[in-house]
Amino acid sequence: MAQQNGIQIEKEEIRMKRSINLLHCVAVLVAVTGHISVFISPSVIFSTAGSIGLTIIVWTVAGLLNLSACLCFVEMATIFPSAGGPYAYVNNVFGGLSGFIIMWGYTLLIIGPFWAYLSYTASVYILEPFFPIGCEPPALGVRLLGVWILATLVVLNCIYMKYVTKVQTLLTASKVVGLVLIITLGAVVLARGHETKSNFEDVFENTPTDPGPIAMGIFYSLFVYGGWQIVCGLMEEVKEPSRDIPRAVYISFLVVTVQYVLVNISYFLVLNPAQFLSSNAVAITFTQVHFPFLTPVVSILVGMSAVGVLNASIMGHSRVMFAGARNGHMPTIFGMLHVRYLTPWPAIVLKATWGAVMLFSGSVDIFMQFIQAFSSVMTVFVISALLYLRWSQPQLHRPYKTFLVNAIFACVYQFVVLLLALYQEPRRIGLALAIIASGAPLYWIGVSWKSKPESFKQTSKKITISLQKSLLLSKTS
Repeated sequence: MAQQNGIQIEKEEIRMKRSINLLHCVAVLVAVTGHISVFISPSVIFSTAGSIGLTIIVWTVAGLLNLSACLCFVEMATIFPSAGGPYAYVNNVFGGLSGFIIMWGYTLLIIGPFWAYLSYTASVYILEPFFPIGCEPPALGVRLLGVWILATLVVLNCIYMKYVTKVQTLLTASKVVGLVLIITLGAVVLARGHETKSNFEDVFENTPTDPGPIAMGIFYSLFVYGGWQIVCGLMEEVKEPSRDIPRAVYISFLVVTVQYVLVNISYFLVLNPAQFLSSNAVAITFTQVHFPFLTPVVSILVGMSAVGVLNASIMGHSRVMFAGARNGHMPTIFGMLHVRYLTPWPAIVLKATWGAVMLFSGSVDIFMQFIQAFSSVMTVFVISALLYLRWSQPQLHRPYKTFLVNAIFACVYQFVVLLLALYQEPRRIGLALAIIASGAPLYWIGVSWKSKPESFKQTSKKITISLQKSLLLSKTS
């Protein structure tokens, strides 16, 4: 633990090799930013936006808004280049309670719903080609296949990590190939002069005048560009982080935003609004209308993309729990690795179990609402920490420094959009906020309360040792 102008900074004992250049950073960020949302979530955004014109505007604005927030995270990552990402930033600046709330919300409202969302997407795109247009796969079948996909990847990540990492590049590359294919097919339809171009004759028809639905559209669209938070974990491996990471962020958001807007335009060139809204797998419906012979190809590409993002999430999400266990914010068992496979079995299994529960109890819009509700709260916390350091520690060394007006703007719009979403969906968003707030009493009981009964301490110790022996676990150094 080191001191820097009064701010505690955690430092890893073993440094990673700085081997990533600008091109590598761009490749990683393009692959993970937006994950696979454009293949399954466009109908949710269109249903709130109401019109094609506003839908395209929302997708464009959302890319810019996410870029704004991402640059704030880059500044914090250069100040605290340690494991844990947002949890570490908030914990170091605002203390244990705030850090614990971030970790608690991240575990319940990001990891579980996101793993469920990805498993669901992979399952839908595997099953959808076997059903005609307008006929959806049975919900139970989709969820059962999703659980099988999740369980399979968990086992592979726990036991065969070296093989899993070798195919990750292929899995993530399938996303870019799928996007390019859909954009190309849209251009072909446009060149043919198909009648669905009539969708663009009055692009703002049915645009809502109430700010509530528009806010929900922006709220959902912030989710569909998620995944860029991985930039927080690249700081220790990039050759010139203060130079290359901001450049990679600008380039990748330009590429991804243009791709997503063009893909949505391609969808509307082929599908009418009714087809668009009724589909759980828009990319499959897109090919079934004019290019049925390519339906299996798109199905495979999107399925591989979803599996790739899920696999990367399983590999990467354990770092927050590890950081929490090191700080005493999580049970010790979650900071342990299997002695043979060197993988965090307890953390992965716990998260997979919660993901399976979410898969059977939620839907796509619920997943999106929970994930984005916490993402907005987390972003407000992180940017508030940035602004606090700007005021309290202006002399603090910042290898990268975003514009102050950008940080203020990002914090305000995240807060405002969250409030409007709460007004529009008080039950679901309110439940998500209540789950986040429940972290406070858990912190006081589990962390702050040091004088726990001796019987409780001994029981906890026995359970930990028993699990450690039975699962062949060891503490990290």
